[in-house]
Amino acid sequence: MSFIQNIKQKLADRIINNKLSKNPRKKEFHNLQSAKNIGILFDTLDDKNYPRVKKFSDDLSKKGYNVKAVGWIDANELPDFGVAQKIIFYTNKDVKWSGQPISEELINFMKQRFDLLFILSDSDHISFRYLAELSAAACKVGAASDQSGRLDLMINQGNNKSIDNLITESLNYLSLIKKD
Repeated sequence: MSFIQNIKQKLADRIINNKLSKNPRKKEFHNLQSAKNIGILFDTLDDKNYPRVKKFSDDLSKKGYNVKAVGWIDANELPDFGVAQKIIFYTNKDVKWSGQPISEELINFMKQRFDLLFILSDSDHISFRYLAELSAAACKVGAASDQSGRLDLMINQGNNKSIDNLITESLNYLSLIKKD
């Protein structure tokens, strides 16, 4: 990481931590039976992530969940994904240098109190961390990693770090765990 990037990262960390301390999130555990609203946050660093998340989002919608998904594209322009997307995509132009979203859709996504938020990446990109950490979601689920301090349910994927395995294991645990 370059010197400038390192300074940006440290300043962004201070901004995130300051916002978290001023407005702490109200945590509440949800499983698949108690959840109604589900958010999905992912990146497109792997070309296969988008179709997998689209299928996951569609499957959840068919089961009656209200689903919103946001995907980060490490670029300055959106590629053409076709028409009628149900997924909100954002690029580096949609956020400030600190990772703070400037797009109304991203701000609303971050403020929405999802019952479950699936974080399907361990990206340490500033904007991704900003959205994941400052999301108002009641319960955050994702892979156990160096960045997993922001999670309420951490999934240990073992040697299979694929997004498919993360989705499968997350759903498995969320269906097994009972909520009182």
